[in-house]
Amino acid sequence: MQNTINIGWLDVGVREDSSLAVLDHGRLPRVVDQLPDPGNQYPSLCVFLGGKTKDHALQRLYTQNNIKRHISEAQIKLRYDVASLESRQPVLLADGDITQAGHFRPTLKLAAGMGQPVSWDNYSARSLLQVLWSRLIFLFADVVCIFIDDISSMRMVIKFLVDCLELGSASSLPQSLSPRVVFIYRTEVTDNEIDRPCSSLFYEDLQENGYKDLSGLFSRISFIGLHKSGLSETANYLRIKAFITEEVTGISFLRQVHHFRPNAMHFRALFQSAFHHTLNDPWNSFDMVKATRRDRPVSPCAESNLVHYLEIAHRARLSPHELAPSIASALFMDHYVPEMFATNPRDVFETLYRHLVRQAYGRAQRSWSGLCPEEQTDLIDRHFSERFKLFSCDSTTAADLRKKQLESESGRLGCLRSNLICLFCILHTPQHVLDCGHTLCDRCAQVYGEPVAGLEYRFTVKGCLCCLYQKPLIVDVLPPTMSPTVLALDGGGVRGVIPLEFLLLVQEHLRPCTLQDLVDLAIGTSSGGLIALGLFAMSWDVTECSERFNTLARQIFRKRRSVLPLLLLQVSGYKSLLGEVAKWIQWLLHDSCYDSQIFDTALKGAFGENRYLFGATRERPPGQRRSGLKVGVITTSISRDTSTFVIGNFNWAGHNSRSFGIGSFQDGGLKHNFSGEIASQVSNQIWPLSMGSIRMVSMGTGKAPPDEQIPHFRHIFRDGFLRRGFDAWMSTMDTDTDWKNWRGRLSESVRGDCHRLDVSLGNAPQTIDAVGAMNDYRDLVLLQPGSARIARDAATTLLISRFFLLVGSLPEQTSVPFWCPGSVRCKGPAREIILALEDLYPEGLSYVSDSGLIDGFGGLDSLCPSCGCYNHPISFLTRHLDYTINIYIQSRTKKKWRISGFPESVATFASRQGLHSSFGHGDHNYPSRKPCQSCDVSKGATRGKRRMVESCDSRETGSRKRTQA
Repeated sequence: MQNTINIGWLDVGVREDSSLAVLDHGRLPRVVDQLPDPGNQYPSLCVFLGGKTKDHALQRLYTQNNIKRHISEAQIKLRYDVASLESRQPVLLADGDITQAGHFRPTLKLAAGMGQPVSWDNYSARSLLQVLWSRLIFLFADVVCIFIDDISSMRMVIKFLVDCLELGSASSLPQSLSPRVVFIYRTEVTDNEIDRPCSSLFYEDLQENGYKDLSGLFSRISFIGLHKSGLSETANYLRIKAFITEEVTGISFLRQVHHFRPNAMHFRALFQSAFHHTLNDPWNSFDMVKATRRDRPVSPCAESNLVHYLEIAHRARLSPHELAPSIASALFMDHYVPEMFATNPRDVFETLYRHLVRQAYGRAQRSWSGLCPEEQTDLIDRHFSERFKLFSCDSTTAADLRKKQLESESGRLGCLRSNLICLFCILHTPQHVLDCGHTLCDRCAQVYGEPVAGLEYRFTVKGCLCCLYQKPLIVDVLPPTMSPTVLALDGGGVRGVIPLEFLLLVQEHLRPCTLQDLVDLAIGTSSGGLIALGLFAMSWDVTECSERFNTLARQIFRKRRSVLPLLLLQVSGYKSLLGEVAKWIQWLLHDSCYDSQIFDTALKGAFGENRYLFGATRERPPGQRRSGLKVGVITTSISRDTSTFVIGNFNWAGHNSRSFGIGSFQDGGLKHNFSGEIASQVSNQIWPLSMGSIRMVSMGTGKAPPDEQIPHFRHIFRDGFLRRGFDAWMSTMDTDTDWKNWRGRLSESVRGDCHRLDVSLGNAPQTIDAVGAMNDYRDLVLLQPGSARIARDAATTLLISRFFLLVGSLPEQTSVPFWCPGSVRCKGPAREIILALEDLYPEGLSYVSDSGLIDGFGGLDSLCPSCGCYNHPISFLTRHLDYTINIYIQSRTKKKWRISGFPESVATFASRQGLHSSFGHGDHNYPSRKPCQSCDVSKGATRGKRRMVESCDSRETGSRKRTQA
């Protein structure tokens, strides 16, 4: 060891504004990094309190450590026992001097922003240091050694301990798992002669201060003399070390039995969490179970999902006892992910799940008579603990246990159906429906599916776990570091040919890629909804969709039931008063702008009579079904408040399900003809944690030219109420103002990520049923100057929005400028996307940040020759971890487009990827793409392996490490 090693751990310092702060020198992470196998080493922490005697004792107790050479001015120091460094139970050594605690004055000066501030009032430097010892260090200690002779008197020792007792222990564990305290004192006589007087004096002083013992802090108290007559100094210290080792072994065994022995990785993470908890809330206990779920909280809709699960089970005539194993295994899978600290299952259930399970049964009791919430909750608790026994003994994963449980109960659970909860895990919202009708969420698609070769976040779910029906489903999932790409299509009747003509132009720039490969969410109103359904629910290409829309529009708007309005219309035309009256008569007779029977027949002919928007269809097309691209249609209710509803093939957490009969909805264009705002809201609901700014292509159906002519007087017929009311309603078709208002609310820096494709109607009819003018509307797009340019820009944004970043391992120091490694990946068919970009920009592209050039684009050369995935390594400079950055793809003309997930900070990327998560990930470490040795996608050996972290005797049978960038 070098004498330059800084052993300072924690310090109390004074900031420039005279406030106190605690400085963590980062010693514990450095010590953990020294361990050869921190995931399978279970450290013990021994605390030594005293002065010179303590320092001398450390030198003699741990002879392989250069104690003298490593001196720090920090109030709390940390070392490790060199002799035990490579053992299964390395010993960490924390020490400090409490002799000056009574009148402690910090001398460390901290610059602005350094250290962790204290959020509580009326504290001194002395009380702050006292809190660090009693509620933080003692929380993780196995043994605390106090050298009495280093302290001026026994009363000072008692004063320190009484102050600690008054502060209380921060532990929420049983008292038997509290640390053990050893009082070490000098004597030249035998222990039998001095033990009783020393301990008696100690307890007398303690009782004078109102305490009978130290059970509020320690589980056991021992006194041992520093010297024993007849023994050499070396023999005496060997005796003391053996005693300390015995105490450490004893408390370690108890904690192991109670499943509360963290490995070094968990020890470090728990300490950091407790450190922040102590400085923010020193009065409440630190809950270690909750700390393990800080980065992965229980789903907010878990309770409502359980209520729904009980309701559908009751309708299926299942008994409560039949449901308990299924619910318990779902909760067990939710918590015990690979790399999770496998704490006592009773504590886990009590802390995380008991209340929500009890509440769920209480709510279900209203419709399920005879249901006893307490009895059922206790039953699930027992099943939860039984799962833990299998989990510990069989070296299997919680996900595999859940799979086996579902398969074994398929005869009973297969009858359950729901579109509101994932039937694989219960706790999350479903996004995909198998052919059998059972639903699953994005996470379960990754856990129970197989990655598709050459594609990011695309999985094949080969069959259903609930009923064992075998029919593959291809599932697309949005990567956690991507922002969604949204296509919003406004309504406008036959004017829907305008966005279709724009899409034809966009598609020309996307070849050989297709529009469906580049969009995550498509939302449309009225005719825009039909176009969205055709493109993304029926998978029509843009050309086919355009042709089918032409046929559909002519079927709907040309066939009328009433002859009189048609005759008036032919005689007077659209522009005349009689023409307008004829149109109103026609709409009043049909209660719509079209004949509803004709409309229904036309839709059934185009989309099929038995097709479900969210669910398996009875029409079985050849090949594998694909799920993942979200599509929805905006509607409004026929009630007076005309509430807005989006009917789509997706759900979101907390979505309030309501049942409506046929005829309850009407055209969404009556209230929200501009679909962009609703689309952005839906996107935020589906992906509440999506990064960066939304990428949107908004498509209008024509904007009316400004009419600046104001009548000098009101004509009784031409300017009457009916005409003005009609004009006011038709003005809602013009969504250009709504687009400008919505875009104006965005940050100026991200407005360029959203595009608007629209055209002025000029002299063309501004109605929604002018079938004869459909070709004129198309010509408006083709003849408008700049249409090709804006279509090219929109196509470029769609292509570049498929590229996203994964950051790599971060340096230790991230509060100052540092180089961040990472790799750019591509969602979707990478080769086709790159070919389309290179065709648009043959002069070349490059990666840039706000600071300058990062690297060349790479193109096809960045494709892995083995798997075909795009994996381009980059490194960029950022000021600090929380600094917001941007990464663009730039052309030779200096025009640049932001890749997906930006603007965002590196800290957010690290959080989404779980780089700092020591307690596992919700995806159970299953890979997001097919492992490939050439591009090193996954460093893990196999699927389905986990770490056993609850016992020092457990051996790792092979763990799947998280994917690194």
